[in-house]
Amino acid sequence: MRSICSLAALVISGLALLSSSFVETKSTTGNRVLVLLDSLAEKDLYSHFWKQLEDRQYQLVFKSADDSSTALTYFNEHLFNHIVHFAPKSSNLAKHQALNNVQLVNFVNKGGNMLVAAGTGANDNLRALASEFDIELETETVFDSSQYHEEHHKIMTSNFVAPSTVVDTKQIDAPVLYSGTGLRVGRSPLSTAILATESGAFLADSYNKRAGGASSDSVTLVGALQARNSARVTFVGSLDIFSDEYLSASVQTGSKAIRSGNEEFISQLSKWTFQEKGVLKIAGHYHHKEDETEQLDWYRVKDDIVYDVDIIEYKNDQWVPYKSDDVQLEVIMLDPYIRTTLKQVPSGGNVGRFEAHVRLPDVYGVFTLKVNYKRPGLSYLLAEDQVSIRPFRHNEYPRFLTAAYPYYASTGSMIVGFLVFSAVWLATWGGNSFNKAKVDNKKVKAN
Repeated sequence: MRSICSLAALVISGLALLSSSFVETKSTTGNRVLVLLDSLAEKDLYSHFWKQLEDRQYQLVFKSADDSSTALTYFNEHLFNHIVHFAPKSSNLAKHQALNNVQLVNFVNKGGNMLVAAGTGANDNLRALASEFDIELETETVFDSSQYHEEHHKIMTSNFVAPSTVVDTKQIDAPVLYSGTGLRVGRSPLSTAILATESGAFLADSYNKRAGGASSDSVTLVGALQARNSARVTFVGSLDIFSDEYLSASVQTGSKAIRSGNEEFISQLSKWTFQEKGVLKIAGHYHHKEDETEQLDWYRVKDDIVYDVDIIEYKNDQWVPYKSDDVQLEVIMLDPYIRTTLKQVPSGGNVGRFEAHVRLPDVYGVFTLKVNYKRPGLSYLLAEDQVSIRPFRHNEYPRFLTAAYPYYASTGSMIVGFLVFSAVWLATWGGNSFNKAKVDNKKVKAN
């Protein structure tokens, strides 16, 4: 009986995977999403957010955090590409065989993305999970004495501190309504803060106007980490920011009331987390000698070569040429011998082509031509080509070396001097003996 159930589960899982492969997803990593809730009764609180995801062709699977049957893999096949973690209070996840912190970290290490929402009531297990990604969740509530909606813990903010590749502030016309706790983003270059409070906000157990007036630093509300494999993990210190109430709420800005910017902000945040935006890919990389087209495995010292790399960006649900002026090439043997910026040049295809003309170093050995492109909010790029650089052969050296001209001149001067000396010697050799013999002959004749 157990074998029949296992076979049936395998068939159902296979059909689900097959059907999802035919759905045109807007994410570059897949469309299967696991939603974890403290209780399935909370599902209706975030219906607008679920509709956003479903409109973008995501397949949502809702699970209670207490459900022990939940699994992330089946026969080493990934069942989900993304996780929405809305279960900050559940204490059973720490003991869950498939959803404990170790398994969630492994999920990210294998390329999965996570969107995690917490709050003031987050348990120690969720705090430990955040620390795995260089983020520390605060324990107190965020208050604001000036920028708030109805109550001081319902703060309003338009302080977007993330790069434009994560959140495009031009598309958010109203402040974001927020209620929850803050967080601290670590100093790792892989981490980035996304949303922060205005300058008048503060953290406290309860509202205290004097404490708010003494505060001058903003509090980080949303932070993220992009792992080295470009998997993305985003932590939000509030569950209410995703709720239907906050997405449809009207906030007062100046003399008029407008709809909060939560809907657009949450849309952009989830798009970035699930890799619908800010995704780069290398379409190809090539190198060859100047005035040639063949790519070689070896070059000669001081050869002039051309290096090209084609980069595309996923934007507005399609791959388009990437444009930038800060892509660099390194020629490395233990340490970089050459580091130069590639210039964007026209390409015949739908790619962004970057090119550099490089003269190889006067050092022979095994070198790596490397493009290691890491920018906040963009997926990481790495292109490596290993080439050998050989010295000159005996018949490839120039006939005359410029540096040896002094030696050539000294040799020539010695030869000329020897010839002059020889000519003078030969011209004057034996002259005194001849004159003496001539004088002697005259004396003999005179006698």
